[in-house]
Amino acid sequence: MKKIVLVLMMMVTFSAAFAQNKTQEKKIKYFVDAATTEFKLDASKSKELLDARNTYITNFMDVLKKAKSGELSAEDKKGKMNEVNSAFNAEFSKVTGKTQAELKPFFERMRDELSSI
Repeated sequence: MKKIVLVLMMMVTFSAAFAQNKTQEKKIKYFVDAATTEFKLDASKSKELLDARNTYITNFMDVLKKAKSGELSAEDKKGKMNEVNSAFNAEFSKVTGKTQAELKPFFERMRDELSSI
């Protein structure tokens, strides 16, 4: 009986982790597709943006994980998050050829839309 419970608990744990990754993948794809359409990006720019967004999400989640485990203080977390966000924003600006001011409405719209995915 204990083995069955243990196996079920492991399955639930792995399923939750896998589902979270699937959710992130859906959000990344949604963001890249929306940017590709809005900024009329070609296939190579879209691929470049996809790579940049994957890197951003990986780094973002890493900072959150370190902050949650206590490796980073609240102040360090804020600094690291700014670094991660700045790096992505610079890459996104380079890919689209737009300034940060021109990208701001897109980011605001994505923040609202991605929360519902």
